[in-house]
Amino acid sequence: MLRLISREEDLAVAALPEDVDFFTSADVRAAGERLLDDGCRYLVVDTSPVDYIDSTGITVLLAFWQRLEAAGGALLVAVPDEHLRWRLETLGLAGVMPIAPTLREAVSRARRFRSISHRSRRETVDLDAETA
Repeated sequence: MLRLISREEDLAVAALPEDVDFFTSADVRAAGERLLDDGCRYLVVDTSPVDYIDSTGITVLLAFWQRLEAAGGALLVAVPDEHLRWRLETLGLAGVMPIAPTLREAVSRARRFRSISHRSRRETVDLDAETA
C-alpha cells in the first residue's frame, strides 16, 4: 500500500511499497485515489523502498499523473535507484512526469510547481476582478 510520509495542504508525499505488481497495485492505486479525492493536487511518490515494479505499477503511476494533470496539479517521482530511473526514462516517462534522483529534490520541485500554479490562479482572479 502507498504509505503517507507527509501532507501539507494540497501537497502529499507518499512512498511506494517494496513490490508494486499485479498483486499490490490495486491497493496502491486505491490509497492514491483516496489522497487525490481528499484534495491532493501535488503528489510526490518516493520509490526508494521499491525492489520490484512491473507494468501494473507503472500504470498506477500513469493513472495518478493523468488525474493530477487534468486537475491542474502534478505528479513528481523520486527515483534514487539508477536502474529504475533508467527504466522509467527508457519508457519515456521522464518526458511525461518529472523524475528526480532524490526525495528532497522532488519535494522542492513540487513546492515550486505549487507556488507557480497558485500565483497563476491569483493573477487570473485579479484579472477577472479588473475586467468586472
